[in-house]
Amino acid sequence: MTDTTTTNLSQRPVLILGSVSFIAGAIIMVLSTMIHPSGEDPFNHPLVLAEYAHSELWVGIHIGQFVGTMMVFVGGFVAIYRLLVYSESSIISLLAWLGLSLTIITASTFAILQAVDGVALKFAVDSWIASPEGDEKDLIFRVGEGIRWTEYGVNSVFRLLQGTVAIIFGLAIAKNLFVNRWIGVGGVIVGIITVISGIEVSYFAFAYPNFEGIRGISMIIFLTWVVILGAAMLKKTFVKRI
Repeated sequence: MTDTTTTNLSQRPVLILGSVSFIAGAIIMVLSTMIHPSGEDPFNHPLVLAEYAHSELWVGIHIGQFVGTMMVFVGGFVAIYRLLVYSESSIISLLAWLGLSLTIITASTFAILQAVDGVALKFAVDSWIASPEGDEKDLIFRVGEGIRWTEYGVNSVFRLLQGTVAIIFGLAIAKNLFVNRWIGVGGVIVGIITVISGIEVSYFAFAYPNFEGIRGISMIIFLTWVVILGAAMLKKTFVKRI
């Protein structure tokens, strides 16, 4: 793909795939997260793990988050890679390859996160709640708490990778101009904030609910950015083709 504002006929399916993946994936992610149990202090393990144990939708919520995130990364960002990799600029092409590599790693990390949080943790907390009072119950709680700590670690790495993907593709988009330059600049800013949220989780875990603080801000602006990017890609399918 050359650095131009026109749309090649062969690019149209990729633009449609990317736009639909970004927009639909972000919507699924938001809806899934909105119904995620969040009534208790996420850092108060006895209360929050009991809340998770009583959630009948827990596994389904995390499957929804998984599907939405895979659409964003496997559908959306891979489409961006495809649109950028054949650029006449070697720098843009290199950024596209680097972005693709990080996209694969990020999507894989999120899959692990959902396996830990959405499946393993649920089995542990259900077993804890169902067990009789005594040493065994305390032991099972510690197992669940250990899984929760693992979730903190994987979540922090995912956020670091997620932010880096936004920065890399943001830089490439800003230089390539296949959509508005400011969308690329926005991606860089969103990525930096997301990386900071990953560092925060590394040191402070989940110190507050999902939609609050820098964790909440990073989630909201990242999903807003991919929706804007998806809309710009969809708009480009209507641009005069050559």
